[in-house]
Amino acid sequence: MPRKRKRQAGTSSRGNRSAARNRKRPGASVSRHDTARKRIAAFELLRGRRHGFGWKDAEQQAGITRREAEGIFPRAFYRDERSRLQVRGYDPYTRKLKIPTTKPGEFRWLRPRGSRKASLVGTWLNALRAAGRGDFSLIDAFPRNTFVDGVRLATSHYEVTRIAAASAESDQPFEDIYALAGVA
Repeated sequence: MPRKRKRQAGTSSRGNRSAARNRKRPGASVSRHDTARKRIAAFELLRGRRHGFGWKDAEQQAGITRREAEGIFPRAFYRDERSRLQVRGYDPYTRKLKIPTTKPGEFRWLRPRGSRKASLVGTWLNALRAAGRGDFSLIDAFPRNTFVDGVRLATSHYEVTRIAAASAESDQPFEDIYALAGVA
């Protein structure tokens, strides 16, 4: 004889069952902004581990646990021969980065695919910042004709000087991070 199903707590026979289901799921009401913050924190955790921090230090600095980060970016992790969780040296995930242009206050968004390309953009931004202070040695050492997301990263002294001057003239808060002081 078939058994009668019991009603779940919090639902009526005529009530909205989807609302009850959404209350039970832990991630059902997470906004896309919370998801974006978690992705950024997971990238921070990956970066910390790649720079030699221990798991606890990297988790504390990033503000996310390794299990949450593994759920967000599963291909960035692997299990070693002792079944311990490890971070891969490279991950294929796309990031969204902002770079300055030659026009004051105008920026361009790049979507580099993978941690190697994102790291290359960061190196270029550091070289650009140093060039803004008058030290072109990092720009000279940067590889020529480097393309990221279809955009060539400027390496000539003329282009870099124009970008640095435009960034110094801009009034947007982005320049506080990548301040280019001493540009004539």
